[in-house]
Amino acid sequence: MATMHVLDTDWTGRPRSIAASLLLGNGQAALVDPGPASTLETLREKLRVHGLGVADLDAVLLTHIHLDHAGAAGSLVRENPRLAVYVHRNGAAHMADPAKLLTSAGRLYGDNLYRLFGDFLAVPAENPRSRLHAGARLTPRELYGCYGRGGVRGRHNRDAHPG
Repeated sequence: MATMHVLDTDWTGRPRSIAASLLLGNGQAALVDPGPASTLETLREKLRVHGLGVADLDAVLLTHIHLDHAGAAGSLVRENPRLAVYVHRNGAAHMADPAKLLTSAGRLYGDNLYRLFGDFLAVPAENPRSRLHAGARLTPRELYGCYGRGGVRGRHNRDAHPG
């Protein structure tokens, strides 16, 4: 049976503003949206509460590529190269080469970009194991059999952060 735990990353010292989800089951562990790299130390602390470290993670699932959701993915892969990163196919190229994403975010956040989000390191192009498309499903077998009978379904959402 899979369990999910919410890991509050205490972004910029504000609780309940950004959280990652930890999925556990059948001896496997995955993070959904690890958050920005600026919260990595807090994320590591929250993993330790569950008896885990980054080296114990098997997968990262990204709902979308915004810095507050996916910013830490490259840093996590650097720490744990066997970590599988699942991302929608439209976002995979940006994870491998985040230059356009960072340029756009830089226009929005200016000099505060690094303070708010930390380093957004690229995920090696060969790493994203699945470039999900709308309606695609990661089956339990693809996700090491630990996330329930239905697996995880990918869905394209143009409005991940409306308004």
